[in-house]
Amino acid sequence: MKTKLLKVIGISFLIYVVLSWIIPVGTYSNGELTTNGIDPVGLIDLFNAPIQAFITFILYGVVFATIGGLYGVMEKTGALEKVTNRIGHAFEGKERVFLVITTILFTLLSSITGLILPLFVLVPLFAAVLFVMNFDKVTVLASTVGSLLVGSVASTYGFNITGYTANLLALDMSNQIVAKVILLVILTIVLCATVVMTSKRAMKKELKEAKVTKNEKEVKEVKTVKTSETKSSKKKAATTSIKKTSKESAKKTPKTTTKKTNTKTAGKKKTAKGKSNTKAFAVAKPVKKVSEKSKVSAVPMVIIFLLMLIICLIGMYNWYYSFGIEVFSDIHEAIMGVQIGDFPIFEHLLSGVSELGYWSNIDLATMMIIASAIISWIYRLSFNDYIESFVEGVKKWLPTAFYAALASVVLYILYQASYAGTGTLVDTINAKIFDLTDGFNVLTASAASLIGSFFYNDLYYLLSGLTSFTSGFDAASLSVAGLLIQSVYGVAMLIFPTSVVLVAGLSLFDVSYKEWMKYIWKFALIALLLVLLTCGIVTLL
Repeated sequence: MKTKLLKVIGISFLIYVVLSWIIPVGTYSNGELTTNGIDPVGLIDLFNAPIQAFITFILYGVVFATIGGLYGVMEKTGALEKVTNRIGHAFEGKERVFLVITTILFTLLSSITGLILPLFVLVPLFAAVLFVMNFDKVTVLASTVGSLLVGSVASTYGFNITGYTANLLALDMSNQIVAKVILLVILTIVLCATVVMTSKRAMKKELKEAKVTKNEKEVKEVKTVKTSETKSSKKKAATTSIKKTSKESAKKTPKTTTKKTNTKTAGKKKTAKGKSNTKAFAVAKPVKKVSEKSKVSAVPMVIIFLLMLIICLIGMYNWYYSFGIEVFSDIHEAIMGVQIGDFPIFEHLLSGVSELGYWSNIDLATMMIIASAIISWIYRLSFNDYIESFVEGVKKWLPTAFYAALASVVLYILYQASYAGTGTLVDTINAKIFDLTDGFNVLTASAASLIGSFFYNDLYYLLSGLTSFTSGFDAASLSVAGLLIQSVYGVAMLIFPTSVVLVAGLSLFDVSYKEWMKYIWKFALIALLLVLLTCGIVTLL
C-alpha cells in the first residue's frame, strides 16, 4: 500500500515534468504575460529534485516523526490505552455519536485556528477510539484527517488560511465571515452525513460477511458429521467379524493398562482477533506497559498533553497580524529584558525561544519532545524505557514522515523558479485562464485556483502567484476572490496527492489513494459546488 502512495507522488511529479517540456514559463505583471521559453526538467533533475525537496521540507517529516515518538511514550505508560478504553466504554452503543463529535470537533478547530499540523497531534488519539468502536480505516481517516482539511475549506479565522489571504490580498480577517460560517455549517453537516452513512454500509457489509462465514461453517460441520457417521458404520461392520477371535485371545492374554495420552497442548488455544486500539498508536509492535495495574491514572498524561497542545496553538497563531494583538510580544520583551546587574539572564537562558505567535514547526516538535519527557518522568519510566518507546514510535511514523516531506517536490521546483526570476509555467496557464473573461469571474478564478493548488500545495505560495492577476480587481470582487481562492484550495487539498496532510493521513492509516478517491470524490464535488454557489451568491449581493 505504501509503495502505491509513492507511485502516486511520482506520477504527480512526472505530470509537472511533461508539462515543463510543453508549456513555456512566464511572469505576469500589469496585465501582460512575459514568456521566457520552456524550462524543462532534465534527466539529472528527475533524481535531484525529489532529494532537494525532501531536504527542503524535512521539517514536515520531523513533526510527524515526533508525533510518533510522543505517542510511543504515552502508550508505554499504559495510560493512553486506559483513556481510549474509557472513552470507548462511555460511548458503548453510541458509537456513531462519537463519530459525529469527532468530525465536528476537528472541522471546527481547523476552521478557527488554521493550524492543521498541531491539530494532527489529536488524530492518533481519536483514531484509536474509533478503531476500538470497530469503524473501518477509511471512515476513521475521513472523520479525522478529512475533517481537518474540510475545516480549511471554510476557514473562518484560521491564520494559515484566512490570515494569509487577508495579508496578501489586503483584506480584513472578518472578510465574508457570514458566508464562511454558513459554508462551514453546511459542509460540516454534509461531511457528518457522509461518514455516518458510509459507516453504516461498512458495518452492514461486515455483518453480511460474518453471516455468510457462519453459514459456510455450519454447512461444513454438517458434512463432517455425515462423513464421520458413514466412516463409523463401515468401521463397525469391519470389526464385527474379528470380535470373537480377539475376545478369545483376550481371555488367554493378561490385561495391560495403558494411560491415554492427552493430545491437547496447553497454551495454544487460538483467540479471536478483534480490532485493536493500537492500530493508530505509535508503536509498530506490542510493547510491555510500565504497569498493567488498573490503578495507573491517566489524568497527568491528559493534562500535560492538553497543555502542550494549547501552548502550541497559541504559539503558532499569529495574533499580531490577525487582530493586532501585541500582548505576547510585550511579555516576551519584558522577560528577555530582565537583567542581573548588567547581564540579561533570560536572554541567554531562553536563547532561541520565539515569542508566542511566531512559533514554527521546530518549536512544535520541541514542545512534543519536552511533553514526552515530562510524561516519562511522571510515570517513572527509566531513561532506557523512555528512549526505547520514543524511538519505536518514531519508527512507526517514519513512512508518514517520509511521504509528507516528499509531497512538496513540485512546490520545490516552482519555488526555485520564482527565486531565479525566470517565471513559472503556472503563470502562463493562469494568464490563459484569466484572459477568457474580463474582470473577476467566479468560474475562471476557481479554475485558476484549483489548477494552481495542484502545483502550490501551500496557500501562501498560491496566493503569491495569483496576486498579479487579482491586483486589478475592485474591492468588492477582491473580497469574493479571497473567499473563493482559499476555499477552492481547501477542496484541492482534500483530493490532490500533492497535499502534505492528505498524504500523511493516507500513509498513517495505510489507505490507498484510489480507495480514498473512491470514498471522497462525491463529497469533494459537492463541496466545490457549494463554494462556487456561495461565491456566486455573494457576488450578486
